[in-house]
Amino acid sequence: MSIRNLAALLAPRRVVVLGEPASERARWLVDNLHRCAPAALLAATEAEVSDEGSGTLAIAADAGAATPEAIEKLGTRGARALIWPHRQAPDVSVLRAARTHLLRILGPRSSGVLNPSLRLAASALPASGAAGPVALIVQSQSVAAAAVDWASGRRLGFSWVAATGGECDVDVADLLDYAALDPATRAVALEVGHIRGARKFMSAARACARTKPTVVLQTQLAETRTAGSDPVRSAAFARAGMVECQSLPALFDAIAALQRLPPLSQVRVLVAGNGAGICALGVDAVLRHGLSPATPAADTWAQVLAAVPDLRRMAGAADLGEPEPEATVAALRAFLADADIDLVLYLRSPLAGRGHEAVAARLARAGFDQRLLTVWLGLETALPARRISAEANLATFTSPDAAARAIRYRFEYARNRELLTQTPPRGPTAVDHAAEARRRLQRLAESGVRETDAAAALHLAAAYGIAGATRRQPESVLAVSLHRHVELGMVLEARLLAAGAALGCGRGFPPLDPLLAQRVLADAGVREAPPAERDALTQALIRIGQIALDQPAVEELELHLVWARGAVQALRQAARLRLTAEPAEERARLALAPYPAALTDRLDRNGKLYVMRPVQPADEPALIRLLQGLDPESVRLRFFCGMRHFSHEMAARMTQIDYDRELALVIVPDDAPETLLGIGTLAIDPDGTHAEFAVLVDPRHRGLGLGRQLLEKLVQHARARGVLQVYGEVLRENLPMLKLAESLGFSRRPLPDDPGTVRVEIATA
Repeated sequence: MSIRNLAALLAPRRVVVLGEPASERARWLVDNLHRCAPAALLAATEAEVSDEGSGTLAIAADAGAATPEAIEKLGTRGARALIWPHRQAPDVSVLRAARTHLLRILGPRSSGVLNPSLRLAASALPASGAAGPVALIVQSQSVAAAAVDWASGRRLGFSWVAATGGECDVDVADLLDYAALDPATRAVALEVGHIRGARKFMSAARACARTKPTVVLQTQLAETRTAGSDPVRSAAFARAGMVECQSLPALFDAIAALQRLPPLSQVRVLVAGNGAGICALGVDAVLRHGLSPATPAADTWAQVLAAVPDLRRMAGAADLGEPEPEATVAALRAFLADADIDLVLYLRSPLAGRGHEAVAARLARAGFDQRLLTVWLGLETALPARRISAEANLATFTSPDAAARAIRYRFEYARNRELLTQTPPRGPTAVDHAAEARRRLQRLAESGVRETDAAAALHLAAAYGIAGATRRQPESVLAVSLHRHVELGMVLEARLLAAGAALGCGRGFPPLDPLLAQRVLADAGVREAPPAERDALTQALIRIGQIALDQPAVEELELHLVWARGAVQALRQAARLRLTAEPAEERARLALAPYPAALTDRLDRNGKLYVMRPVQPADEPALIRLLQGLDPESVRLRFFCGMRHFSHEMAARMTQIDYDRELALVIVPDDAPETLLGIGTLAIDPDGTHAEFAVLVDPRHRGLGLGRQLLEKLVQHARARGVLQVYGEVLRENLPMLKLAESLGFSRRPLPDDPGTVRVEIATA
């Protein structure tokens, strides 16, 4: 159900408690609720939930009191969310009664929710927290408790906190979708111990991370625990655009970075301190975390020297010695005014008779912006200084490493977004023999074959354009495998083997495009191959990834690839193929929605042939050419404003889409496939109930019915997906669009807040 009624859970109008607390967790939760919540938020009994109570949150303090009859009564009166803190999951009859009213359940084993701005502490956590811009989504109560307590000590806050526990209904994907649309949330911190549904999780994670910085810490359940983090999960997080933290302290640093550091497109860091030794440690930390030491300009050095005569210049650092606090402030101001410095990291070690507090207090009064980070070294004398800095909204950390790590997390988000919006070249064309290979594999699997011989693996590879090798194994090979991860479905792994040892490992999730495949190769250790051979390996990985999409009977495939003179071949001795007679459904096999090629149609208009197909990332240059060629009035009618420049970021957003919740169809001439004549988009809301359309056709090609074809196809797709209503917002003077919508059965209604715009809508179910 995604975000349906989650507002009743995270920002309820009323809260009602069912029964007396029957467990310690439930007692803590109810006690915190009554201690923090304003009286107007609390309903004394279920009877106080009226028919107008939509938005009520219920707390099952006693599982015995949350009977199907009680849930039915609450749902009828408008309750739309329920916290279930108990270890045992709700009975099936309770779940059924809740679904009747779309009443969302958080739990079992949930420690509840916090919303500091509402003074809502429907939570068993030991601290209530302060209001802030970061949403905290966790599955573990212990992680939530540590994070909230740590943030309280640092004077950091949250827009809301939710602990999902066993996830019988509400899961982390639902909450990511809610956070993506929540205006009070500017960034997200996430802890994941298990992924309930790969496709849903990846879709929500991509949607959230596309718009808001999102950091994630993975934990593992005891029954699935391996040494260290799961690298496949890590690859999935990176593919979604999230920044992964490697430890709980690292998650804390990331939360601080999201709240206290500015967005960073580059990271030139100057270390300033009161000793050469700690300055050197600071520069080491900057370098260790992949950041760039800053070099101040000559006039900046001169300004600082005037304020601090004992200044010692160092590479990437400035040893200020121990001047008076006013001089320290003057030096830091000069550094922050330098255009070649993005951030200043101020480190201070306590000296005999000169603790941190006087300097911390002066820095707090100086009104520095977010580009100053402080590290007060030590413990006894450092604690008051850290508190003073936190209360002044200065970013403060316990060590140079913690500060540098926080900077890197803030920067990584911007870098990940840039990588994910790069425009890939077009990949290889469709495989001619995919259907034949599928029939053959199905026959083998149905006959009971599980482990095939090498010949069957090579036969499959050959169907995808990878021939068997006729020469002996060389010194270096690329070991490529497709296999199914327990949570994330089919994953492709590649390792460069030299002298029998792996030089690295790259991972990707089908489908791959050329850019994604090249990143897998780089992670695998293939960095110095000639361009022709690198391109051939790239195409081979894309085609092997395509096997995961086309061949549901494939459970596992392993190939050792060799390459020479621009050709890639597979070695017979290492080829292996494992089949399954009961393939998992597509959503369980594939973490990412495949390209919906079945939506491609051919159109004949007055003897001229056109192709209508789903958009591809490689269409970005053609889309920009279409948009740049429009007349100003066409631009205004489509985008509701005048635009003279269409950026890469905007075009990437329109072409690099999640086919699970979006569709964009383009029309191209059959004889000019890289010339876009029109585009129609459909954005399905996270609940899957409503979808917004937009259609644009090049004015020079209007009158051919291309816009009608686009809109009809979008409505058909929405209906097939179970969407209840398709709507669009159209300017009143856009008469052709209004007439087209009316001819297809759309109704009109005015928008009270915008008299110049009309909403057109059609029921699709």
